[in-house]
Amino acid sequence: MRNLIAILLVLGIFFRFYNLERKVYWYDETMTSLRISGYTQTELVQQVFDGGPISVEQLLGQYQYPNRTKNLTDTLNALAGNPEHSPLYYWMARFWLQIFGNSIVTIRALSAVISLLAIPCVYWLCRELFNSSVTAWVGAAIISISPFHVLYGQEAREYSLWTVTILFSCAALLRAKRLNNWSSWVIYGLSVALGLYAHPFSGFVLLGHGIYILLTATRRWGKQLGAFLLSSIVGFLLFVPWMVIVIANFSKFLDNTASVTVSRSGFLPLFWGLNLSRIFLDFNQGTSPFSPLHYLAALLAIYALYHLYRHTPLETWLFIITLIGVTGTAIIAPDLILGGRRSSITRYAIPCYLGIQIAVAYLISSKCLGVNCFRDREIGRGGEGETRIKRDKQILGLSTTGNYQRWQYVAIVLIISGVLSCLVSSQIPVWWHKSYAKSRYNPQIVRLVNQTEQPLLISDEIPGRILSLCHWLKPNVQLQLVVEPNIPEIADGFKNVFLYRPSETLKQGIEEKYNSKLEPAYKSWLWKLEKTG
Repeated sequence: MRNLIAILLVLGIFFRFYNLERKVYWYDETMTSLRISGYTQTELVQQVFDGGPISVEQLLGQYQYPNRTKNLTDTLNALAGNPEHSPLYYWMARFWLQIFGNSIVTIRALSAVISLLAIPCVYWLCRELFNSSVTAWVGAAIISISPFHVLYGQEAREYSLWTVTILFSCAALLRAKRLNNWSSWVIYGLSVALGLYAHPFSGFVLLGHGIYILLTATRRWGKQLGAFLLSSIVGFLLFVPWMVIVIANFSKFLDNTASVTVSRSGFLPLFWGLNLSRIFLDFNQGTSPFSPLHYLAALLAIYALYHLYRHTPLETWLFIITLIGVTGTAIIAPDLILGGRRSSITRYAIPCYLGIQIAVAYLISSKCLGVNCFRDREIGRGGEGETRIKRDKQILGLSTTGNYQRWQYVAIVLIISGVLSCLVSSQIPVWWHKSYAKSRYNPQIVRLVNQTEQPLLISDEIPGRILSLCHWLKPNVQLQLVVEPNIPEIADGFKNVFLYRPSETLKQGIEEKYNSKLEPAYKSWLWKLEKTG
């Protein structure tokens, strides 16, 4: 058992750092880098999309990494233009790059390091919930090889940080509730601030904590509730400086999040099932209603929560239910009532997935290993405690070898599924979280352009897609970027002229202005200029 968990933890560490440079640096990651560099998208367009030549090296060095022309204040101003993103990760990333150097590997390594912190945090949370080191180690192993957490542990985005702050805040709350002293509540208050600075949806986690405290009243109810409210208020007050920025830029907040209010084609529950299955098994499966993976994942989650409800105290199962339920309701209800696609976006439901994974950890540890969350509390109470343990083992269905073996097979399937999913996704540069529509042909296009002599790339595509392509292009590749309907003056001396995802206006304008013809070089994404006269 110990050896297996140790192996899974090592694999989880390995997969988080493996092939960091071989994954497409996609649109959203380039926006992360743009903000870190201290520039807004508007500034980039004004300064670069003027039709003048600029090399890939110049473009990336100026607008994708920290440099002397912009400081931390400029980064803050750039973030203010996107107030839907809390700033903590971006500040950390800027300092990280200034210390360790500029590259895709460096910035993604920050997310990988942060993601590793989720493992001790989930261990701590499971210890607080179940008072069992075995369940805690099983939970750590599940998080370690979860394909979902591995993928976002390699993204230059804030979601691995959010995961860590959720787990840390949850564990800190349970510890504060158990000890009920000022130092533990201070730690919880700080965790509230960290969570909000990591992601605004941490507010839903905080609301779930409040509901949990209200519903688990004890004789110390008044003191606990007062301490919770005070620490939460302190945590929120620490977040007020950013809230002021959000309120001042609220129109931008609404504009930047308007896309999630547009309904997605397809049946929403199929997306829920797909996203749920990805936390255990991910082979880039689609939303087909005939895929058994959706239903198997849903059945496992439902049974794990039922098992948790039946065999743990109110204070244990209610904590998991509120963690899942508040965020789940917050993203599902608006979609069902008003329309939209919030609940289909996998990363928004991270608190829900963490709750489900912890419930599965308890299910596996109790069914396979005979763990009882009362065990450590009952042991040492003599015959009464031993009788309680035996009775609970019978209730849990642990009295027969057959039950052990069946659930051991389930555990083995989950382990193999997680490891294979991580192995497969590590070899493929464009996985589902990279937006197939925005990134799918970039590897092939880069390969084609890089192998030509003296290439020039012309485009009027949006900045994020161009920056994504540039991260894999050779540094000396020249670019000429314009805003539709402008047509650039093509400089002399280029043997191969390409157009990347050009608008129809740009294609027609180039052909007419230079008496030439454009031939598709790769699908409809890359065109090559062929002179006819």
